[in-house]
Amino acid sequence: MFDGSRDAAFEIIDGIASSPNARSAVEVSESQLVMRKFSSVYKGLERTRIREESLRQLLVETCDQNGTLTVSGYAIQALDHTAHPRIGAKTVADRGSVRDGRGNIVGHQYSLLGRVMHAAGAWVGVEDCERIPTTKTPVQVGCEQIARLRATSKLKHIITADTEYLSQDMLDQASESTQLLIRLRGNRIMFHERANARRVGKYGRPPLHGRKVRLADARTLGKPAVHIDLLEQDGERVEINVYRGLHFLTRPRCPGSLIRVRVFRKDGTPKFPRPIWLFWSGPDDMAWTTFWRIYLRRFCIESVHQFAKNSLAWTSHRLGFTEREERWSWLVMLGYWQLLLAAPEAPDVYRPWEKPMPAGRVLTPARVQRAYPGIIASIGTPVCIPKPRGKSPGRPRGFHPTPRQRYAVIIKAQNTS
Repeated sequence: MFDGSRDAAFEIIDGIASSPNARSAVEVSESQLVMRKFSSVYKGLERTRIREESLRQLLVETCDQNGTLTVSGYAIQALDHTAHPRIGAKTVADRGSVRDGRGNIVGHQYSLLGRVMHAAGAWVGVEDCERIPTTKTPVQVGCEQIARLRATSKLKHIITADTEYLSQDMLDQASESTQLLIRLRGNRIMFHERANARRVGKYGRPPLHGRKVRLADARTLGKPAVHIDLLEQDGERVEINVYRGLHFLTRPRCPGSLIRVRVFRKDGTPKFPRPIWLFWSGPDDMAWTTFWRIYLRRFCIESVHQFAKNSLAWTSHRLGFTEREERWSWLVMLGYWQLLLAAPEAPDVYRPWEKPMPAGRVLTPARVQRAYPGIIASIGTPVCIPKPRGKSPGRPRGFHPTPRQRYAVIIKAQNTS
């Protein structure tokens, strides 16, 4: 999977996985699992080349072998993107204005596609990690990742995503083996399927759309095909309505089911100000009482974002080149994979104020990270022992490096049409 400095790349991965407090890329060299000097971190990132196509194939096969969560024969996939701040990195190319929890910032964006591995916990097997260039949108990159997954995996998949991803390009990704479960905004408009019979006395092509449905107007919804009132153990009531055979204006030949979920407290008041609207492109005979909760598993990918940033030094590297940053991002995801694969064998290393994990429950990434050095020490590493090469002669006297090129921040023009 690697060309160039393979041993250095493997040590960087182990260093990332065992360094929860690293504040820069070079600090991962202080891990007890890294035998090379700190300079090998930068040299390894510069010389290593990742064969991404082969790596994606390997990750998909590993997910298919180790994933245990399936629903009606479908594996659950989570798709989302996150901001990668590079505010003061003027020598880094293709920076743009991106949005995160603090608002608009300067940096990059990365799109992650991964399989939700277990029914409990938040482990996600990241199968694809790609930087979103300023010339593309997160939806375009996400569609490319789904297309690669469909060409690689032999399983059937449900793609879960937020409202931003429901677009024409994403609807084109729906197929028999790849179904969509995407949240809708409350102001979307859909249409019923048209009647098959041609109207008497009318000429030309029959209409493509039937009756219009406005999600914001309950009067246009009509009678649901499925209505379920579910009483939870805590006394709350969940109301599920399923409307079948609806499509969007631009994709009349891609019908699906519209799911509306409302949650009420014990006193009958709505728990949330607006209902949850979901579009499902697959079969219309699912177990609706629990099926809508599949969408909630999408938030596992956000746990990967936060853990990688807080405990795997994803955004703390301070690298001056976009290509190195992309390689670093892949190594961070592989460090997360190391923890995922080590989780079944890891002992529960919990702090005095923490409770032990229940029996049969997979450990959290933070607890596996505490036990990771001991696991690697017991099973060993394929990395070769470094060979000292003496001291570098350094730069010749009088050498002055050429200043690196500075890049302006790319601000996309707003669509005012």
